[in-house]
Amino acid sequence: MFQIYFTDRETIHDYRDYCSHVDTQRYSRFIQLLLDHGIYMTPSNGLHWIISTAHSEADVAELLNAADQACAELS
Repeated sequence: MFQIYFTDRETIHDYRDYCSHVDTQRYSRFIQLLLDHGIYMTPSNGLHWIISTAHSEADVAELLNAADQACAELS
């Protein structure tokens, strides 16, 4: 389980940090780009991403590839 935030801070410690320093619009754009590459993730920046044993190494590789492409497109 993990979360992704777009921020200029090294860490986000609590909800106040989240509200003040996280770029939720950039996250929304990232999620849309993932969807464009065939990956559905939760559109809520406040929820965790979960990878389970039901996901194969190929699934994880596909996610990482799509995330790489999405990040490149965000720049």
